[in-house]
Amino acid sequence: MFARIAIAVLAAAPLLAQAPPEFSAPKEIAPGIFQVGTVRLDKNTSTVTFPAKVQMDDGLLEYLLVTPQGPVHETLFVSEAAPQDVHMAMLLLGARGMAQKQVGKEPPRIDAEYLANAPKLTGDRVSLRIKWTDKGGKEHLTPPERWIERKIFTPRKPTVTIAAEDGPWLYTGSYFYENRFIAQVEGAFAAMVTFPGALINNPRTGSNDDHIWFVKKGAVPPIGTPVEFSITLEPADKPAK
Repeated sequence: MFARIAIAVLAAAPLLAQAPPEFSAPKEIAPGIFQVGTVRLDKNTSTVTFPAKVQMDDGLLEYLLVTPQGPVHETLFVSEAAPQDVHMAMLLLGARGMAQKQVGKEPPRIDAEYLANAPKLTGDRVSLRIKWTDKGGKEHLTPPERWIERKIFTPRKPTVTIAAEDGPWLYTGSYFYENRFIAQVEGAFAAMVTFPGALINNPRTGSNDDHIWFVKKGAVPPIGTPVEFSITLEPADKPAK
């Protein structure tokens, strides 16, 4: 039943020139646990997990997580999972993509002009976690925001560095344009800088600035470290922090 509901929602893309994308059919592999491509959904914990790896340990960020076909030069993590499979799993959890009002609109060019007037995105709150094992075999679990910092540059004044705030992210859900699922086309799972085409957006102060988000140098495991990326849908009635 869950698969039929999700497929019906995804098939509601505008019937334009191209055929709509094919989404992986969810398979129940244990009570309440589904596999969607390489993505695993646990309805018991409202969590979606999939493999990824560390892509950067220093430098400017515009994205948190992309596919190998996405902007890998400005992202903290990269994953071979399909964004459309992640979206299917999130729909099965009941997530609502609030960027759907962008349906039918060409994806914006993310530049200074766009960001100066970027829309305020809304969405369901999600918690993100990264699980990885260090060289000593010890397992770690941490929010990815612990590996990110914001820098404030002021002429003739020292740069101010602020740790990214802990707390939820926004599941905005991407959208369709000419029967293409934009998160899949752009390879965008999660954006640091406002991008309606990403599945997840950053709600923190400064999300409309593409010059201030950086990897927290020294906090991140080595480039190439395998990780498990998890998305947990928070209860709708949970108070915001």
